[in-house]
Amino acid sequence: MKTAVITGAGGFVGSHLTEHLLKNSIKVIAIVHPKHSDENLKEVKSKIKIIKADLTDKKNLKKIEFKNASYIFHLAAFSSPPESFKDPAETLKNNIFSELYLLEHLATINSSAKILIVGSADEYGNVDEKNLPVDENTPLAPASPYAVSKVAQDYLGFQFFLNYGLNIVRVRPFNHIGPRQSRAFVVPAFASQIAKIEKAGKGEIKVGNLETWRDFTDVRDIVRGYLLALEKGQNGAVYNLGSGTAIMIADILSKLLSLSKAKIVVMTDKKLIRAKDIKKICCDYSKFKKATGWAPIIDLNKTLFDTIEYERSKLTN
Repeated sequence: MKTAVITGAGGFVGSHLTEHLLKNSIKVIAIVHPKHSDENLKEVKSKIKIIKADLTDKKNLKKIEFKNASYIFHLAAFSSPPESFKDPAETLKNNIFSELYLLEHLATINSSAKILIVGSADEYGNVDEKNLPVDENTPLAPASPYAVSKVAQDYLGFQFFLNYGLNIVRVRPFNHIGPRQSRAFVVPAFASQIAKIEKAGKGEIKVGNLETWRDFTDVRDIVRGYLLALEKGQNGAVYNLGSGTAIMIADILSKLLSLSKAKIVVMTDKKLIRAKDIKKICCDYSKFKKATGWAPIIDLNKTLFDTIEYERSKLTN
């Protein structure tokens, strides 16, 4: 049986990846920060090994059984672009140094594992609409401390492939959504408000700029792609993952509101509007499809339904 180590396993994406790997008969060692909850892993706790470790402390790396791992998925990172402006130094320190220490350790033990380094569509910044969809050759223009940290993670991975021969594959996923995502992100923020209003019978939903466009993919499609990236991706290569379609945030809100019978009034909250925001972005994932055969298969309407159902269940429980 193959073994996978997942850093950030207790998070939104990490928990879905854990479940996907188990379904594919892969043993999972789940790395969770000591200050973070492993609540997202409650359904699979008996099937995995959980290790509490802060990767910004080099000593913690010795706790983790990397030597026999077939796959290493490095997901641990601060993940919110808006929040990164509040503490840029901490965002850069956490995202860059946790990966640097991890890769240094893997180079020291001569790891033969396939290693996934997760970047972000935010690396591309505010792309001119005439240059959409974005492919891997689009110039990088990071517009937030988070995006800068992701560029650094991306290229650190490439450097360790070039100089130390680590079997690294890099991915730049576009927006991914689904159950368990933090309410700091737009879709669960909408869904959680709607669920609360339903409980009250009526109310107001607060929104920011609804005129931006994003490329949304179900997180369960994304994690399927992550495993394929290590199974079939080329070492040193970088791949975009996304749906290939841009949808306006206003349309996402309309779809979510249509899933509720509550009387909901939409109110714009200026505090939720970012001073500088990416207007429109969508993904060209043809390179990844050619390499792995991957394409999204979960319909957006199902993703939104599952997300709002998750938020309703949280209120019930």
